[in-house]
Amino acid sequence: TFPPQILKAPCLLLSLVTSLNLCSGKFGSPITDDVNKLPVLKQNIPYDYEIPVSYIPKEAGTCWVVLNIYPLEQSLRKLANTFGTISTNKDNVLLFIAMLKSLRFTLDHERLETAMQSFQCHYQEHGLLTGPYFDYIRDFLHTAAQGPTDFSCEPPPCLSTEQTPGTVLTCVNVIGYIVNNVVLAGIHEENRGDAWSRRSPLLLVLIPFITCVALIVWLVSEFRVEACVC
Repeated sequence: TFPPQILKAPCLLLSLVTSLNLCSGKFGSPITDDVNKLPVLKQNIPYDYEIPVSYIPKEAGTCWVVLNIYPLEQSLRKLANTFGTISTNKDNVLLFIAMLKSLRFTLDHERLETAMQSFQCHYQEHGLLTGPYFDYIRDFLHTAAQGPTDFSCEPPPCLSTEQTPGTVLTCVNVIGYIVNNVVLAGIHEENRGDAWSRRSPLLLVLIPFITCVALIVWLVSEFRVEACVC
């Protein structure tokens, strides 16, 4: 017979190796067969229920999984809190939270935080209906199961405020409106033979036109400055 110390050594070594593999996230895949419970959740929650989630569109590139894993986990936590303590739906949601958490633990924390900060201005906050929400989770988990995650994508420049195109369009509309009215007024006054009235419509056009051109130039310069800063 072998001494007890020799028999315990292999068990201790096996336990240590198993623990290291689990902690490093390389012992098996975090994406388990519990994915099959997504249709159950989708069916149990009303179809018109809006679930808030912050996400980066898939067009962001190869690091799409990296950028969305933590916001999706937070969204599921909020969803789990809407159910009672004893709830099958809550239990199923907690399974997916654990799955995402295990997947997140396989990533480098500092690189994950850096990537999320780089894309911070591109995150979109939406309330997705039940069907699209769980379809998004299914697509996310399917993509995550394909292989190792990637941190190599570069963020595009941050967009300027959405008011710029609208402001330019408003100026164009105002100018068009003034021109139309001035032309009509000019025709009317021309019939009356008033020389000053024929000159005043031109002034009415030039003043707002010059103002709008100056505003457009300023907005374009502001957009370039913001793009450089981002």
